[in-house]
Amino acid sequence: MPNRFTVAALFGVATFIVTAWLGVVGPKQVAHPVAGDNRDPVIAMEMVRTPEQLTAVIGESRQQYSELRDAIDKVNRIDFIFMTAYGAFIASFFLAIAQARNDRRWVLFSLLAVVAVMADVRENMTLLQLTQDGADVSPLIGSLMVSTWIKWMALGLSAGAAGYAIYADQRMPYLRMFGGIVGVATFACTLGAYFDPLRLAQMMAIGIFLTWLIQAIYAYRLSRP
Repeated sequence: MPNRFTVAALFGVATFIVTAWLGVVGPKQVAHPVAGDNRDPVIAMEMVRTPEQLTAVIGESRQQYSELRDAIDKVNRIDFIFMTAYGAFIASFFLAIAQARNDRRWVLFSLLAVVAVMADVRENMTLLQLTQDGADVSPLIGSLMVSTWIKWMALGLSAGAAGYAIYADQRMPYLRMFGGIVGVATFACTLGAYFDPLRLAQMMAIGIFLTWLIQAIYAYRLSRP
């Protein structure tokens, strides 16, 4: 029977495969690009706070921007697979840490995966409504802001915790250094992105991905005899 780090590493690989899939099918540009905004179009849509910002991302109507909106919808449907993969990855990683170190406190961090996935489900359901003409935009945006930032804060906190967990392991000097630095920086970017999503949101997303990569490498190394 594979140990828990093997399971975590496999879920990490699954997460990266779905990430690549999303990168291929996702839209490359918003309807009305804003100078200085280099965010992925789907991330930009997740973080809209006004109807005007929403229009800048997805355009005035589905009839005019059907290809863009269809691409966004496709990403958000695939995202249900993605959240299953990353949720299992995060949860299995912290459960493996708890078992390996005989410290049940790490189990609490696995619950961040549950929080992130539940918020992500709600976020996706809202996004799929917002791309439809005639949507009641203002209340939907209010709901979107809550679910989006619960998700990102849970992911940012889990990245910080994972970075600390890896840093605490003295056996891998280079990996622990990178894990600690990237984890802390990612959590800081997550907090900053709430106040300045235009400049920091993409850095936050990249930081979370890099932390996952370090987690997967760490899990793989500990899965070996």
